[in-house]
Amino acid sequence: MLNGSKFKTNKHGYVSVVEYYNCHTVIVAFENTGNIRAISAAKLRNGNVPDRDIPPESVLVGERVKSLKHGWLTITKVESENIVLMVNDQNEEIQMLLPAVQKMKNKLNEMEAIKSDPNKPISLKDLTKRNKKINSIVKKMLTDYGS
Repeated sequence: MLNGSKFKTNKHGYVSVVEYYNCHTVIVAFENTGNIRAISAAKLRNGNVPDRDIPPESVLVGERVKSLKHGWLTITKVESENIVLMVNDQNEEIQMLLPAVQKMKNKLNEMEAIKSDPNKPISLKDLTKRNKKINSIVKKMLTDYGS
């Protein structure tokens, strides 16, 4: 680990190594705020370097959700605890509460799950038909294998 090396943190952007003493003490500086703090080398490699002066960047930033009223929205920032700032395709800023955004995100995930597996049996009758078909194919393979 050299002085000047850059590492990406999990929630606070990039840090650069100012001074490396040993594996227990590494002095780093945050690029976006300039704050300096000491951290262990293992935590630095894992990205567990919190900047205590600013709130962490949310995992939601950059994700897209579909809204009935506004169309496709891209999450740009999570303010305070539950206010989400988003931008639509016309670059208009829209604020929503976090539970509403999570609900839209869950609906989108459910729709993708339904689209991805259309052959899944819905009723017990469909499942029985599929099992009978599979059993007959396996039985035919076994009888043909022996002859």
